[in-house]
Amino acid sequence: MIDFIKLNITDGLRFEEHLTKYQITELKTFLNSSTGVVELYPKYGKYLNLDIKVNPKHSKISGSLHKLENICFLGENQNYNNFTYNELKSQIPMLEEIFDLQQNNSLSYLEIGFNLKLDLDPQKIIDEKIIMYDFKNHQKDLKFNGNGDFKEFIKRDYSIKIYSKSKQYKKQFNLDEHILRVEIKIKTKRKIQNFGIYCLSDLLDKNKIFNVVEFLYKEFEKLTIIDNLNFDNLPEKDREKLNRYTNPNYWQRLRTENKSYKVQNRLKKDFNLILNKYNLNSLKEDLKYKLAHKFWELINQNEKELFEPISKKG
Repeated sequence: MIDFIKLNITDGLRFEEHLTKYQITELKTFLNSSTGVVELYPKYGKYLNLDIKVNPKHSKISGSLHKLENICFLGENQNYNNFTYNELKSQIPMLEEIFDLQQNNSLSYLEIGFNLKLDLDPQKIIDEKIIMYDFKNHQKDLKFNGNGDFKEFIKRDYSIKIYSKSKQYKKQFNLDEHILRVEIKIKTKRKIQNFGIYCLSDLLDKNKIFNVVEFLYKEFEKLTIIDNLNFDNLPEKDREKLNRYTNPNYWQRLRTENKSYKVQNRLKKDFNLILNKYNLNSLKEDLKYKLAHKFWELINQNEKELFEPISKKG
């Protein structure tokens, strides 16, 4: 669930003094190749998988909380398994104590992701079935050094990324499960704070986590994910429409030509009618169910009371 974060440290000198006093990490600086002088700042350190950067005013901690949990308790640098709220609840107070973070941090980057177990190879979904996001093409479709690729849809303050987690770790951990990773990266403080999240301890608030996950779910709804279909068996008219509607360039052309919202909306409704007519949304509906189910599993696991969002009460 909660994965990669970036923390800005408010009081850099206090942070550095704490790291030095308790020998949390060895801080290193670099030689300026132009002047031959060893720079006083910035200083860099490492705590397990967390990267630490120290400046008098703007220090930072960044890394995956999910991987940190697995390094500490499993000795594995991976994030393909479950990371529950119950584990997060133990980890955050520990980090606050180790780094003296109380009232001395703010979140500037937040990543929430879910590992969904499937019956089919996630790579086929990525390569063949995820067509568009909000009727636009993906901005990234890159390789993981031969371990699979991903599709990422980038907005100004956030992005949606989907990839094969099982393929990423198959060789390293002999992973034989099919795991699709769906994650949202929130890249600005402004957007993070829109969810009421300001500092690390805010990630202990289940309602604030729910707000981010609800946002992810709504963004996932904007994906065009289509089941397998033999186009040759369709009536010519519907076949032509599907070929046209599943092409991101067609929708881009409509926007370029400044077609009205009314025209675009009519075409989108027609597209949706065809998808429903031939039952081409079943995979997407299954993924949406798995996404929602995984959240409730992780937020409630080993908890005495089931979580109920405030907005849903009454």
